[in-house]
Amino acid sequence: MKRILSLALMLVSLAVIAGAKAPADTTVIFNVMPKMSCQNCENKIKSNLRFEKGIKSIETSLDNQTVKVAFNPKKTNVENIQKGFKKIGYAATLIPECEDGRKEENKTVK
Repeated sequence: MKRILSLALMLVSLAVIAGAKAPADTTVIFNVMPKMSCQNCENKIKSNLRFEKGIKSIETSLDNQTVKVAFNPKKTNVENIQKGFKKIGYAATLIPECEDGRKEENKTVK
């Protein structure tokens, strides 16, 4: 009987743990200066920025001149990501998005 009770308690605990949601990642989009002009620029950003704490993914676009970064907001924030860009020689300007997904005018976050 003790084994059954222990097993039931363990299964309930696992169900509670599995049901707990991980914190949602936050995604932001940046313009960078100097502008990315080639694949090497994209690779430099991706390979160096990925070491910043809390970064989940990095997508670059030469056509749009943007860098999309997904991160864990419990581990980092926009200002820290901008500092990461600065370490590798880029100034990152946050591109806020409207509620309908359109990009607003560029604004620098200090």
